[in-house]
Amino acid sequence: MLERKDALNLILKGCNEKFADNGFELLTPVTEENETAFADFKKGDLTLRLLSHDNLLDVMEKVEDGEFAKTESNLLDLDSFEERDIKSLCNEIVDTVATSHGKKAKQATKKAPQTISKSAAKNGASYDANTLANRIATLYPELKDAYKENFQKYDEFLGEDFFVNHANAYIMRTIRSHDSQQLKKLFKILSDIYENGSNDVQDLVVVTILGEIDNDKELLEKCREYISDDDFYETLVAVNKYLVSPAGKKARKLLENPPAYKPPKKKKGGMMSSLMQGGMPQQ
Repeated sequence: MLERKDALNLILKGCNEKFADNGFELLTPVTEENETAFADFKKGDLTLRLLSHDNLLDVMEKVEDGEFAKTESNLLDLDSFEERDIKSLCNEIVDTVATSHGKKAKQATKKAPQTISKSAAKNGASYDANTLANRIATLYPELKDAYKENFQKYDEFLGEDFFVNHANAYIMRTIRSHDSQQLKKLFKILSDIYENGSNDVQDLVVVTILGEIDNDKELLEKCREYISDDDFYETLVAVNKYLVSPAGKKARKLLENPPAYKPPKKKKGGMMSSLMQGGMPQQ
């Protein structure tokens, strides 16, 4: 297990040369504060911060009143990260900084929607679809471009589009695999989001994403190994059982062929609520 400060020092070592090539200089050494560690870089009037907290590493940009706004999140699991993981993470960070602020920086792009932090969730806030997608994109860096393109295109984040057309393939590949470390990471994210998420994001987890298990008993049993919350697992099983029923197959067609995008209107419950009202079988 890596210590947080040591991990961030390794990241600085891996990123410093590329940062310097793009005009940044290290402003502060690694500083520990409560259960976080951070280091700041400066280029002209711009200050960036690499902030390690929980199992994430955020790239942040200094804004008004000296506050920092998150521009990117990356997975930094101190319990399982190895040297090769650090190298891959450094490449992700360097690419993010170079693309946004380096020599070949793109013209102004829309900033990512704000995610719900773990501390906010502990204080009563509910995780949303954007927070789920952001965490999944940290687990599968290949999805980061699709994640960015989603809110760039629609001016907001559309969870159904991101998961159905991009992320589900990666998630199902992991569920079908024998990679216990990746499975633990995946279900740690899904469980946390489900247990502390809004109704809409719970729909995304058990219907849109895990509904693709297609009631496969072997895969459901595998999920049981990594899901400790009984309500989450029982709902997952019930949804999968429903989706292979005649009524459920109609619902699945709606998932596979969603209606054209329209500006959001006030909702009356989510997909899972509709399934329940439609007679989803009881356990």
